[in-house]
Amino acid sequence: MKIDDLIDELILNNFTNKAILKYIRKIPREIFVKKKFVNFSYDNRPLPIDCNQTISQPLVVADMIDCLNIKKTDLVLEVGTGTGYQAALLSYLCKHVFTIEIFQKLIDQAKRNHAKLKLRNISYLLGNGINGWNKKIQFDSIIISAAVKHFPIKLIKYLKIEGKIIFPKIYSSTTQKLVLLKKLNITDYSTKELFDVKFVPLL
Repeated sequence: MKIDDLIDELILNNFTNKAILKYIRKIPREIFVKKKFVNFSYDNRPLPIDCNQTISQPLVVADMIDCLNIKKTDLVLEVGTGTGYQAALLSYLCKHVFTIEIFQKLIDQAKRNHAKLKLRNISYLLGNGINGWNKKIQFDSIIISAAVKHFPIKLIKYLKIEGKIIFPKIYSSTTQKLVLLKKLNITDYSTKELFDVKFVPLL
């Protein structure tokens, strides 16, 4: 498949966010996948990367970002950098991306990939994403790119009032669903189940 085929498939799946489609078209997904999978770069499916992780299905990435209603002035926290594809897409849509990855090898790959694209509004942290960023920053949105059994409650303190977190929640060995959380005030938040997904577990 080529990039035009992928865009057509996303539209056929009722994805209509023109800004996200524009930047999906702009970003060369092939630089974020292993060389032996380059021919599948624009298939609408996840692909293996190093450290037994995956680069997520383009439609799922697009839908997750779309649910956050990101603005150009926003600060976004990403948990699970991988090779950096989603962070690259986020970087075109917001003011700054802060991304956390537990594997040194992957964060190094992401940095090289972002340098190729001359992206300069991304900050990186090697560590456990459920602990949040290493400085007191309030984020407009948080996106978790791996599945959790229980929501990492520590992350809520990094979220602005009215901010949103989207994450895949594990319900059973065979069932995961995307969940969208909105922070209503200092102590309260709402959650909404979206659709079935399949992610690698958060380490």
